[in-house]
Amino acid sequence: MRRCAAILLAAVLLCRVTSAEAAEKGQILRAGDLLAQPFIDAAKAGPVTANQPVTILERRGAWASVESNGTKGWVRLLNLRLEAGAARPGASRPGMASLRTGSSGRTATTGIKGMDEEDIRNATPDYQELELLGTLAVTADDARATAQKAALKENTVAYLDKGRSRK
Repeated sequence: MRRCAAILLAAVLLCRVTSAEAAEKGQILRAGDLLAQPFIDAAKAGPVTANQPVTILERRGAWASVESNGTKGWVRLLNLRLEAGAARPGASRPGMASLRTGSSGRTATTGIKGMDEEDIRNATPDYQELELLGTLAVTADDARATAQKAALKENTVAYLDKGRSRK
């Protein structure tokens, strides 16, 4: 019986060490706040400073649960720089995430920073996807007809001249 208990205890300790070693490491890009939940309007859990090292405990969409200096909270992945070679295992589409935009629960898809130099060096164009993108275009007449069905009004926007800025 004691032998089984000792083996079980060793297995639990080994799992804890393995999971701690497998945790992603990162760094905060800009000073800000850790949030209590993965929502932009969540309560603040504590401050973080630029270049502060963090351990990433969990990812949920475009948010990461992190721990640093004994404080846990959520930050947007856009505000994290992962350590080199810290790619998340099992990610089906690296660089993409679905995110909840707030406590409303609306969902959007966004590109997420995180490509390292090797990813960029090994990138190749996908011409089939580019052709598919071309099929998504609509004519101005189709857009106008759809807008009219939705009772939208056409609006003209004055663009800035090239080389000028609005002051």
